[in-house]
Amino acid sequence: MRVRPGLWALAVAGSVGLAGCAEEPPPPAEAEGVVTYDGKAIDTGIVSFTAPDGTSTGGAAVTDGKYHLDPEAGLRPGKYRVAIRWAKKIGEKNPNAGYGQSPDVIVQGLPEKYNTESVLTADLQSGPNTVDFKLEK
Repeated sequence: MRVRPGLWALAVAGSVGLAGCAEEPPPPAEAEGVVTYDGKAIDTGIVSFTAPDGTSTGGAAVTDGKYHLDPEAGLRPGKYRVAIRWAKKIGEKNPNAGYGQSPDVIVQGLPEKYNTESVLTADLQSGPNTVDFKLEK
């Protein structure tokens, strides 16, 4: 089978042109904010964002009541289920803490409705977002 040079050039040019028309994905979402429980900042914890279909997830550490989810986490804009965990120190020491383990006894300081059975959501847009979580007992 012989292909005419003119038709071949037209086919290649057309496919290159279509490749240039592909829509760029939107910039990733970035989120920051404060996390309080009963009016007080939680000292240490984690905020996790999970898309409803589970395909996009990201998280950020909470330090002194503040978190920042970097855009490098790659979250796409959209709605997310949010789970927050608080590593609450209860004032007791663990005498058996080994090397690299915290000597403080730590418990989950938030009710399940904020983590394992979370009712929290966030709608993240492309670019920076401020999402504060003022959690109540």
